[in-house]
Amino acid sequence: MPNHKGNMEAHGVTIPYIWMDRTEKSTKLVILLPSKAYTTQGPLFWYTNHIYWNEGFDSLQLLYTSQDIDEEKLPVIVNEMIITFLQQHEYETIHFVSMGLGSTVAAYFLTHQVYPNIQAVWFSPDINHSNVLQALLNRPNKGLVLFGDSGDLIQEEGAQLVEEKEHLIVAHVNGGDLLEDIYPELNIDTMRSIVQIVQQFIQTGVIELIEKKTEIQVYICLYGDDFPLEEVTEKLGIEPTNTVKKGDEIIPPNGKINPDFRRYYTQTSWELETGYQENVDLEDVMNQIVGKLRSKIFVINELRKKYDLTSHIQVVLHVENGQMPILTLNKKLISFAHQIQTEYIDFDCYVMPFDENLRFENDGINFKGRKL
Repeated sequence: MPNHKGNMEAHGVTIPYIWMDRTEKSTKLVILLPSKAYTTQGPLFWYTNHIYWNEGFDSLQLLYTSQDIDEEKLPVIVNEMIITFLQQHEYETIHFVSMGLGSTVAAYFLTHQVYPNIQAVWFSPDINHSNVLQALLNRPNKGLVLFGDSGDLIQEEGAQLVEEKEHLIVAHVNGGDLLEDIYPELNIDTMRSIVQIVQQFIQTGVIELIEKKTEIQVYICLYGDDFPLEEVTEKLGIEPTNTVKKGDEIIPPNGKINPDFRRYYTQTSWELETGYQENVDLEDVMNQIVGKLRSKIFVINELRKKYDLTSHIQVVLHVENGQMPILTLNKKLISFAHQIQTEYIDFDCYVMPFDENLRFENDGINFKGRKL
């Protein structure tokens, strides 16, 4: 990347800059406006700058963070520098990337200049600053806004107003204040998600959102004091999805065993499950189990009597965004359960926090705003 370093002057103030331009002339420019304590070499800006470069943008970095400049005067000063720079070059598309203090500069430019093709990426914009909030709410420029999930900013009424604007895509980064916490230690998955989101915004101006769907899992369990699992599998002619032998050690989900607290299975069990499926019709998922075993009722009862087995049917529901499934047990299902004398049909229901505005969550990023 060819770098041109120099200084810009306005109102008696000198600010260093870095201009990265291509060998072939580009009509697109990204202007990086960092925060007071977060330079353009911070990972968010560094990766974002490289994304823009790969998308064919030239890059202009204003390095005012090392200067002792009155923060209230900074937007006016930098605004004049940017105008002078743009007058010397021909760019058709301009993007701003700002954070914290830099958002006051971006807001001032958007408020006082008319450039129809300007878009903006706002990392933790200072919405407590009236000019920033008004620029976000009242200027039509398309923008991607990322807040941290803690700190004073997201508690402000202004953040809620920003989320309601049609021209803005608003996201919340889990795990702390974006300004304070993301620089020293950044979760790699979260950074990867942010980079992908920014890239998608640059390419299309929208974010393809993946909404979590309600899931259902059903399984049947045959269990007893001890019995030959191989015989059950052979006579049913179905491979189980899970088996447990009495006396086997219970391994925690994280795979770590506490040597001072060991636990062992007290029964042998044979299970057949559907796995989690995106579905809102319990009957449909239940039939996937019962359909395999309805012709095996005689065999199940023979094994039950021979080895004093007990059975139960388990339904596990993960309810997302208030999408409650249809919980119907028809006559065929009830009859099957009765004929094998199952002990019970149990329901485990996990209702996830419902937010009518929640649109997407992955790798620590929550998108909020309009419903899908």
